[in-house]
Amino acid sequence: MGIALCFVPLILAIVIFSTAFKLRLTHQLIAVLLGLAAVLPISFIQYFMPAIPGLPLSPVVRALLKSILLYGLVEEAIKTLALLPLTHKPYDEANCDNPAAGRLNYLLLAFTAGLSLGCFESVVYYFDHLQIANSRGATLLYGQIAVRIFTSDVIHMMCTGLCGLFIYSCRNKPVRISCMIAAVLLHGIYDFFAGFSGDIRWFSVAVVLMAIIECRIKYTSLKTDENATN
Repeated sequence: MGIALCFVPLILAIVIFSTAFKLRLTHQLIAVLLGLAAVLPISFIQYFMPAIPGLPLSPVVRALLKSILLYGLVEEAIKTLALLPLTHKPYDEANCDNPAAGRLNYLLLAFTAGLSLGCFESVVYYFDHLQIANSRGATLLYGQIAVRIFTSDVIHMMCTGLCGLFIYSCRNKPVRISCMIAAVLLHGIYDFFAGFSGDIRWFSVAVVLMAIIECRIKYTSLKTDENATN
């Protein structure tokens, strides 16, 4: 039952994108597969990536750098590479009768890929921390697991969306490298706060809200560029 719940956000997203936005199901399934394909290289690199050298830094700064480099830069770089084979020609400005709709649909496909990766990661997190909760007999941990899974899904979705906007801008100009930078920083800072066990971990929820706002801002800025060009 718990495993099925981990994939509910992905299923709901596909249903909404298919019905409300008329996004092709085959393109969404390709996005799901690309999201899953990114899991293995991300896990491999994170496992074998060497620790940060012994620099004269405080433990907090070292933890922040590790989160930004390991979870931010590595994950978002791999997700960006995974998005490259994503169907894009029908959504490019040169091939689309409605560029605004094409840009939105490509963003939704990036959301789908990110949610796919996030849901699979949620399954791993669920099993890992459920064992801890059961061994301690701490039912309170179940709520924390649910919050972590939900916020992780959203941060993966938004950051992959930002990576998608970066790729879209590279193909349709002007290039927006700030989209990629924002994805790396937001993901890294989210994992930094989410790694704490105390109340400070709730700052990760604020980072999720910031990611939603940032994705909206970047998407709107691309739309503004298009209107200025026209």
